Amino acid sequence: MALTVAALGVLGGCETRPPVELRTEACSGTPALQGVSYLRWRVTGEGMEPREHFTTVEEGVAGVPTIPSGKGRVVEVRGYTAMPRQGGRVVAVGRSHPFEVGGGEAPAVTIALRRVGEFVKPRLAQGCAGLGEARAGHTATLLEDGRVLLAGGVRLGADGRPVTVSAVEVFDPASGTLERVPALDLARAFHTATRLPGGKVLLVGGEETPDGTRLASARVLDVKAGTATPVEGLRARGHHAAAADASGRVLVVGGVGANGEVVSEAEGYDAATGRSFQVGTPVRRVGMGVSPVGDGRRIAVVGGSDGKALVPEVLFFSYQGDTFVAEDTGERLREPRRDAALVPFGGPGRLLYVGGHSSAGAAMPDTLLASSQIVSPDAASRQGQGPQIFGRSEPCAVALQDGRVLTLGGWGNAGGGELVSNAHGELFVPGAEGGAAGLLGLPDLERSRHQHTCTALEDGSVLIAGGLEEDGVRRTTLDDLLLYMPVPLD
Repeated sequence: MALTVAALGVLGGCETRPPVELRTEACSGTPALQGVSYLRWRVTGEGMEPREHFTTVEEGVAGVPTIPSGKGRVVEVRGYTAMPRQGGRVVAVGRSHPFEVGGGEAPAVTIALRRVGEFVKPRLAQGCAGLGEARAGHTATLLEDGRVLLAGGVRLGADGRPVTVSAVEVFDPASGTLERVPALDLARAFHTATRLPGGKVLLVGGEETPDGTRLASARVLDVKAGTATPVEGLRARGHHAAAADASGRVLVVGGVGANGEVVSEAEGYDAATGRSFQVGTPVRRVGMGVSPVGDGRRIAVVGGSDGKALVPEVLFFSYQGDTFVAEDTGERLREPRRDAALVPFGGPGRLLYVGGHSSAGAAMPDTLLASSQIVSPDAASRQGQGPQIFGRSEPCAVALQDGRVLTLGGWGNAGGGELVSNAHGELFVPGAEGGAAGLLGLPDLERSRHQHTCTALEDGSVLIAGGLEEDGVRRTTLDDLLLYMPVPLD
């Protein structure tokens, strides 16, 4: 079902009601409008007071409020079982990409309405098919226009051996389109993809099968222009980590080098000048987490292994002069680990380091960790131990717009002394006024997975793509796309 309203044109006072298309199709789960009696339309944006209006579901998009001129306008819709004052529950949520209204004119707006609390397969323009190519160990990068760039990875061939993927696909959550764009210059997996200012994406390193060759190749992809610009001067590495600061400077650390050694040399890339540069502080680690902190002026490097032992020190890098400089604030992991997920959580300047395992090398069933830790450069913001989770390594974790964190999948313990892919997920809820965080369980995934990606989308939902399903008997590379819309807090 799709609900639309034609443009009503310019109204008095340079206001308009834009043409809106409300998309409700999905290939699985409860239909988005099932049980919905009322829709709440809400418009927000820079320099305006929020406007909202309720309509019956039959009236549909006719209830969109008028919108004044300005930037960053967003239309949100929620589906209620009854009016909230009568005990109605929110069962569906949708939100538009930000747009500008100028001179009373606004672009057409497309909103995908998603059922809350369910993993749903989106209906694509191609039908109910998934990715064009199954993949694991790939990257998924949210672009400035709200689309997601899915690049590289590895799949299992007919003989069960890994084959590196060069295909690049772009998923548009609003319209449900999945578009193939020009392939990578080199097939690669276990690389990094970091969004730069202006919507471009920096791809660094990775591995190429069948021999696991580590790549020194780096490219800046411009999806809109369809170009890939080479970046020189970066060393070969895979299974490394990278993050950008608020000014678009990217820190690249750790990983496995050309000869199988753990890489010590850290490097940087400046999006403004297009130059790569060396970083003086060595970071000999693999399986670490890297993330910008707070306002983005600092980048945290947390955990990991130097190949022989776990590293408890937490480093914070900031750009000074012409390179990144490390600051050791004295922060240490209470329970050193590698292959955990690092994500912002519960306020500015705080990160949650969740899951992972306590062995310096590969994960083993008895080394999986069911714990988390909150880290921060500010001693006053540290709360130490975070919530417990299902014990697993290499989970994905994403920060939601409302401060919550969703974790999903990874390597788990089958109970028989072997590792298998995991289907569990949790939703971390920050504690009020610095109190203890809460934890909510999610429905299990229909298919377990590790080496997948999770991406927080603009509309508040999370995109889960691909991965490797392994149950101790069979190994399968997944080609599915799933969306999960958490129940809103307010």
